[in-house]
Amino acid sequence: MMQGSLCALVVLSLVCLVRAGPPDWISAEILEMVQSDKGRCMAEHGTTEALIDDVNKGNLPNDKAITCYMYCLFEAFSLVDEEANIEVEMLVGFLPEHMQAVANELIDVCAKLDGADVCDKMYVMAKCVMEKRPDLWFML
Repeated sequence: MMQGSLCALVVLSLVCLVRAGPPDWISAEILEMVQSDKGRCMAEHGTTEALIDDVNKGNLPNDKAITCYMYCLFEAFSLVDEEANIEVEMLVGFLPEHMQAVANELIDVCAKLDGADVCDKMYVMAKCVMEKRPDLWFML
């Protein structure tokens, strides 16, 4: 069963629109944990902090520099498989308990969408989450 990638609601790349930093539920521990993979994924895909900031303002371009970055980061933490299908238990396990039901609802809707490749799939999933729950969007 396809459980596609859900760019929102992940500790690494998701949840919260236009904030001056990550949402409260993303701990300093998690931020530290993702730093090396974030740097590697940014370098591999030509992603800039300015592009990430723009995405956090609600502007998600269909640009491989950001969509492949999202896949890279999800893959680094085993949140997706090689076809960008979401690893539901892993993803939901990163989230605080009070967010897990919402995450499962979004996964049920957005993870069924498909794309031309893993990067496009991430874009389609992210757009879905941004449209359904823009309040739950943040990208690291």
